[in-house]
Amino acid sequence: MSAGGAVGPEAVQDELDALAVRLGRGLTLDDVDGDLVAYSAQGEDADAARISTILSRRVAPEIRAWEERHIAADAVEPIRIPANPALGMAARLCLPVRHRGDCLGYLWLPRPEVPLSAAELADLHRASSRFGELLSRAGSPGEPARGGRAIDRLIRRLYEQGQAEAHSQLAAAVPALVDGTVRLVAAVPGRPDGAGVRPLTSTEFSALAAALTPTLRAHPGYVGSYVAADYALLLHRDAGPGPYRARGPFDSPLDSLLDATTEVVARCLGPGHVCTLGISAPTPFTVRSARAARGQALTAAELAALDPALPRHSHWAALGVYRHLARSANAGPDQVLAPLDEAGPSGPMLLLTLETYLDLGGDNQATAARLNLHRSSLYYRLNRISDLLAVPLSDGLARLELHLALKTRRAYRRTLR
Repeated sequence: MSAGGAVGPEAVQDELDALAVRLGRGLTLDDVDGDLVAYSAQGEDADAARISTILSRRVAPEIRAWEERHIAADAVEPIRIPANPALGMAARLCLPVRHRGDCLGYLWLPRPEVPLSAAELADLHRASSRFGELLSRAGSPGEPARGGRAIDRLIRRLYEQGQAEAHSQLAAAVPALVDGTVRLVAAVPGRPDGAGVRPLTSTEFSALAAALTPTLRAHPGYVGSYVAADYALLLHRDAGPGPYRARGPFDSPLDSLLDATTEVVARCLGPGHVCTLGISAPTPFTVRSARAARGQALTAAELAALDPALPRHSHWAALGVYRHLARSANAGPDQVLAPLDEAGPSGPMLLLTLETYLDLGGDNQATAARLNLHRSSLYYRLNRISDLLAVPLSDGLARLELHLALKTRRAYRRTLR
């Protein structure tokens, strides 16, 4: 089992088996990273999804995504997870396993239609508390994290869940983080049509999870990484004084890591892949800054997947007006571009022409070259756009409004919140 001796596998297994006998149900315990920790003897209540998890020793990303859609972040009682026939899942109960308030794993029970008695529920909670104690030993201050896999788990718990305990454990494992700055790098698989990000397949997920740390650990500044259903996040430590001293958002060690990450992702996604990277601003290594850094990296990576005008390696610090649009896009795009939306089949072509023209600063020659158009065809399109919108494209304020509206549309399509 993935947790190995760090969490006392025999103790976990023995207690899970005993609990399964008392409850008369097959049980499964996995950690928040999707690794299988233990499972009881299988009976008729094992569905295809559970069997697949046991065989692969890991929860498939699409199954975990379905589960997490129904699990409240602060849940302390069993939650009913509805069936999903497409994933081979029957309905089941989930009890989050916690230690000192932090969620460290999930205990799964089949047949939610059979109610638990008060005594069984109390028994379940006692066992869950014990499992939480055992899982917490994977990186407690008394037992510091060892090896890339343990550090990767702590990074996930800090940057996905904001766990203060994970921050302390990670600092103990990598003391150089304490008084320096760090950056997060997000890698997202994009859709070939430029319509944003897509989920990783099970094969891609497993390949990335297995390849990132073993391949990248030798790079200066690389600390660790983890993989989620539709992105991977890497933690980079800015170097201190010496040959690798950080020189802002484009320093050489980070650029080397970005290039190496792109190569790893290309191998894992296969031919024809589309991948973009987003890099957060340098931040102090604190619990408070973790959510902001994660949001910056994911935003930069996803916007690069949505807007071909952005580089494939996009730094939050270099996003310009997109930094403001990303914060305000929840209100939705305005209707200033509606006349082009309603222009019939030519509407998408006119929108692309307008955005390219504005991206290139109104340079007619560069726009015609980018769109592979004759200059007269470009003039025709620009005149039609101006007529439909009833604004002169020579007006600086009008161009600013239109450019902001176009970029806000792209920011509004973000899904990695």
